[in-house]
Amino acid sequence: MVFEDVVGIYLAAKDHRSKQRDLYSLKRLQPHFGGRDLSRLKRADVREYLSLRRADGVSESTVQRELRFFSAAINFVRLEHDRGDLPNPVVRLGLGVASTRVRWITRAEAESLVASASEFARRPHLPNFIRLALHTGCRKNELLRLEWANVDLRRRILQLEPEKTKNGKRRVIPLNDEALQALIHQREWALRHVPRSRWVFAVPSGARLTTIQKGFQSACARAGIDNFRVHDLRHTFASWLVMAGVSLYVVKDLLGHSSVVVTERYAHLAPHVGRSAVQLLLAASQT
Repeated sequence: MVFEDVVGIYLAAKDHRSKQRDLYSLKRLQPHFGGRDLSRLKRADVREYLSLRRADGVSESTVQRELRFFSAAINFVRLEHDRGDLPNPVVRLGLGVASTRVRWITRAEAESLVASASEFARRPHLPNFIRLALHTGCRKNELLRLEWANVDLRRRILQLEPEKTKNGKRRVIPLNDEALQALIHQREWALRHVPRSRWVFAVPSGARLTTIQKGFQSACARAGIDNFRVHDLRHTFASWLVMAGVSLYVVKDLLGHSSVVVTERYAHLAPHVGRSAVQLLLAASQT
């Protein structure tokens, strides 16, 4: 079986929650592995791909994501199509969890970013999106696909259905005052311009907004914030909570992480927790 056969079977059968990411990985893998007979593929071939991608300056986490996709496709065909003879030269190639980038901004920078996003906006979508992301920790697509039916302003919650979340689990997200005001502001615009649209971030046609990337980067540039991506709004939400002393387990639930191991990337932001813990030893020795 050649590369295209294996990947094609996998993509056709997989329930895609990360389709865009998988297609991106495929686009990078195709030039190197396309047309190759996988029964003859060696670990040296995979290591060559690793070296080439690293030489191009691609981050370790991106390269690992691409190869995990490749490995998953091979394993799927091996298991589901009884192709135990098909080797997987990617497996056990040191594809552990790479150190994850955690970029966050201060509250002052966040205020500057929201103000910058509002400066030339014809619609309130971008500043309201930023405010919501900063104060709910929702992923970009969770917000862009948010429907008014899942917003309860009276109870101050968002209800994300399983098909709208990355891990396929329902999540209830509480709304603080800032998030609530962002939604109220967005609702006022929607009632005036697209009263029949079900989308929170609807465009004038009533369809949902699908991207904010260009406007977001322009707002960051005007605010003087460098090396900051849309997903970093989510990192900022988590970082603020941890620095405020919120338990990693609470942050895990708010972010919708499947395991606290993922949330532990923020643990270094709470050294005060360790200091408080060791002080308990002194208190105990005095009783």
